[in-house]
Amino acid sequence: MAPGMQCFIWIASPIAFSLVFWAAFAACIDAPVPDTPPAARIVAAWDPLACGSPHRVVLELEDDAGAMIAASTQCSTGMLTLDAPHWGIYRGRLYAWELEDEVEIRSVMTIRMTVDEPIVRWWVATPP
Repeated sequence: MAPGMQCFIWIASPIAFSLVFWAAFAACIDAPVPDTPPAARIVAAWDPLACGSPHRVVLELEDDAGAMIAASTQCSTGMLTLDAPHWGIYRGRLYAWELEDEVEIRSVMTIRMTVDEPIVRWWVATPP
């Protein structure tokens, strides 16, 4: 092999290897960023033994920007959790509705809640 060709191989091969490495590295780090974890978790609890007839409990909250978070569960569960995307003041309502007739909302309680901790525990009267 000619001395000029050996010099070219000695110089070009590390450069080619480096280009391939950085191209693969850039492909690995160009993955989408996962969703941010919630800033706080709201835990609403009540006495499940005082629920009476089977019904669901719904908690709906809205922040000042209008972003809505909501969850529902059977009353007999005794607990409901919501993931709040940020700290702040949330307004909303807690209500119950019958399993047979999903349109009828009953025992509505208006809520104003300050979320200023990672876990906000809230004890409520059992929604009838």
